[in-house]
Parts: sequence; structure tokens; C-alpha cells
Amino acid sequence: MLHAPARWLGRHPVFASDDVEQARDEVARVFCAHGLQQLTAGERMDCHMHSVRVGALSLNYLAYGADVRITPGCLQDFYLVQIPVAGQADIRYGHEQVQSDPRTAVVLSPHQPVTMRWYTGCAQLLLHIPRALMEQRLAASAGAPSAPLDFALALAQQSGPAAAWCKAVLDLARNINANGAAWLSMGVAAGAMQEFLLQSLFSLQPHSGSALLPTDAQPALPRHVQRAREFIEAHAEQALTLADIAGAACVSERTLQEGFRRHLDTTPNACLREVRLQRIHERLRQAAANGEAITVLQEAYRYGFFHLGRFSAYYRERFGEPPSATLARR
Repeated sequence: MLHAPARWLGRHPVFASDDVEQARDEVARVFCAHGLQQLTAGERMDCHMHSVRVGALSLNYLAYGADVRITPGCLQDFYLVQIPVAGQADIRYGHEQVQSDPRTAVVLSPHQPVTMRWYTGCAQLLLHIPRALMEQRLAASAGAPSAPLDFALALAQQSGPAAAWCKAVLDLARNINANGAAWLSMGVAAGAMQEFLLQSLFSLQPHSGSALLPTDAQPALPRHVQRAREFIEAHAEQALTLADIAGAACVSERTLQEGFRRHLDTTPNACLREVRLQRIHERLRQAAANGEAITVLQEAYRYGFFHLGRFSAYYRERFGEPPSATLARR
């Protein structure tokens, strides 16, 4: 075997087998039904698979000691990023074909038939992404798509804008192998990592919806500030501290505060408060329009405003009326 299975997610084994049928069935349980054919007689199958959950995603290690052909057809309900760490593979998606190796990863979309040949000793990290998550990402950025969301097939691992993303996936796998995955059982940590992996891939790898995305003439925000904003948006209902936000952005509290002051002219806590006020305002307006029986107190508590006088003052300053007036506007 040319690869070293224990190096990649080795604490999270799914199976190891020399049997072609067992390998096919075990991999199918994680991904989808597929054909698996050993192409060279006399080689050990020596198949290893490891897997760990990252929120709604899964990060997997898969290796074949033998030369194999894999035929899953259309993936249907998921995207699959394949990052070789050893060996090479020929990947066909519809009419496109790429030779994949440690310099070139691939992004498989769900809509065209897939055929692959993994050569002897090929080992890859595979990021499984539910199709619904990617389509929701496009809809949130550019409205409802009029065509299927297809990513460019080839993803350069060592150059170009997505190279840093590939390195982050490899580093995540090494981190899990060295330190375990218990931290990913915490909702905040898993949610932040899922958000980073999804948004970065969506932003950096060309896809059929790229032309629909809004352009911004302003300079791009530093990565840690953008990560912090995304984390706040995703977790506004949770009890967040400055330390939580800084941790999700992978910087110190002081660096985070300075980044918000310099680039957004605000603070992380003020940004969190603004997001929460906007959510409450929209909820009260929706309830008023639909005649729903909710209370201001209920929504304030939901978003962590336990001092109602202070909350009402913030709300009035932001929207020009008390929250009770918004809710009463039937």
C-alpha cells in the first residue's frame, strides 16, 4: 500500500477490506450506490475508509490499493470534493475529463454521470456536501437559480484562489487526526467550520451561478472580519460572547475589535446587536401582517435582550418607534 491510512482521520475508521463487494457496499452506505470493478488481477484491494461529521457535511478518507473503476452515475443529492493525497485518478463528469493527483483536486456536481478510474495506491480526502445546502447558498446570494448549480470540475491544489481552501481541508483532517474530533460535537464549532468550508468553496471555485452573484466595488473585508460577520449571522439566536466570535474568526479579541473598528466602523458586539434587532424587527412585522399571537417580550428574550427598557431604547433609536408599535400595526 502506497498511502498511510492512519495519517488521515485514522481515529475514525469506517472499514478496511480486501473484498471488492464489501468495499463497494460499505462506501455506498456513506455516499451512494455505485459499481466497483478491480481492473488488475492479483493486486490486493486493501481498501480503507475513515469518516467524520462536520455539521451537515462529512469529511472522509478513502483509499484503494488496487487499480479500480468506480461508476456511481449521477450523484443526485450531493456535491463531492475529491482531494488526492497520494496516487492519481482519471475523473469523467459528463463530457469533461480531468486527471486528478496531489496537484489537482476535483469538484463533482450532482447533475451529470460520473465515471472514475483510481489507479493503484490512490488515496483521497472527500468532502461530502448535501445538494440542498449549496442550492440554498446560491438562492441566498443571487435569488432562485434558473439552471442547475455546476462547479468547474478541476480545482488547483497548489496555485490559484482555491489553493488555500484545499490546504484548509487538509489542515482540518490533520487537526482531527492529532487532536480528535470532540470539538466538532459542539454546535457552534461545527457550524462555524461548516460555514467556512461552504462559503469559501462557493466564493473561490467558479460555478454556473458565478455571473449571477452581486459584485462589490468596495475592497474585500479581511478574512477574519468576514468570518466573524458570517458567524454572527449564523448564530445570532445563541448566547455569544466576544470570545466566541473571536474564536470562530481564529483571531484574538483585540485583533477582532480592531478589524471591526477599522473596516466596519463598529464593534463585534454592536454588530451582533444590530443583527438581532433586525431579526426582531422583521419577526414583529411578519407577525403583525399575519395576525400571529406573539409578544415583544418573547422575541426580546429569544435574542438575548433581558433588560427590556434598554432593548426598547435600542429598538426605538434604530427603527423610530417602540417594538409594541411595530407589532400593533395590523
